[in-house]
Amino acid sequence: MNDNAPLSTLQSTRSRALLLIGLLVAFALRLYHLGGESLWYDETVSAVLAEQSPAVLIAHTARDIHPPGYYLLLHGWQRLSHPTLVHGLEFLYAWPSLWFGIVIVALLYALGRRFYGSKTALIALWLAAINPFHLWYGQEVRMYTLGASLGLLCWWALLKFFEQKQWRAQILWLFIYALCGAEGLYSLYYFLFTLAALNLIALSLFWRRRH
Repeated sequence: MNDNAPLSTLQSTRSRALLLIGLLVAFALRLYHLGGESLWYDETVSAVLAEQSPAVLIAHTARDIHPPGYYLLLHGWQRLSHPTLVHGLEFLYAWPSLWFGIVIVALLYALGRRFYGSKTALIALWLAAINPFHLWYGQEVRMYTLGASLGLLCWWALLKFFEQKQWRAQILWLFIYALCGAEGLYSLYYFLFTLAALNLIALSLFWRRRH
């Protein structure tokens, strides 16, 4: 009988508890004072565009510095939540950014565990959960947490692609990578730099496999 089994089980339970608590803390900190301040100019642009029809929205963003992906998502969200000046305008419009902020925290844990183990991953999760920079953008009515979460999803999909042995699984993860990459470019033009870096990593991994 392995004497280390109870200790290993205890450590696993503790890690899961810290993971869950960390995610709850991340959610609570981003929820605290959400929508407590009036929208500033760029956030107001997001809200105004979200209230337009998709055709008008897309026509406007053709002349803008940002593509329409995030605004279309926000348009769908406002159709569901119906934010108004008397019904949580700032609060409701910030919810998508909050949720994508939580996705960032979760993916940082997954990637950290993949490369460095669960202890380092938990440290990364907790640092991201309380980081003021992350908290700020997790409450802002803009596309930045969406872009960051899609970038991390692309990174995860790329890793899973190289881990697979069956071609069907590889195609699935390659499709996820392409889908997240396309959505990233459709939401934030600067996402191109993320894709360029990931593609260089992919080329490097292909090179190592062949040599």
